[in-house]
Amino acid sequence: MLTLFETKLHENFINKKYSRFTYFNEFREFTVVEAIIKQIESSESGVNIILSSGDIIPIDKAISLDGQYAENYKHIEDFTCDC
Repeated sequence: MLTLFETKLHENFINKKYSRFTYFNEFREFTVVEAIIKQIESSESGVNIILSSGDIIPIDKAISLDGQYAENYKHIEDFTCDC
């Protein structure tokens, strides 16, 4: 059974909807990007989300999608500010 995050991910992919992702990059920096999901790819290293912006997000590094938090990151509050 898919989690709420995975369900939203697949819905946005199917509908080619612009999505707002928050994730940790390879340097463990908090990153925000808005793009269309081009592909969801499975490989030996895991599942990757490929965006129209060129970003490739390993699903285990994805924090949230349009405000829906991934199961691994439900404990994280949005620590960005509009300063």
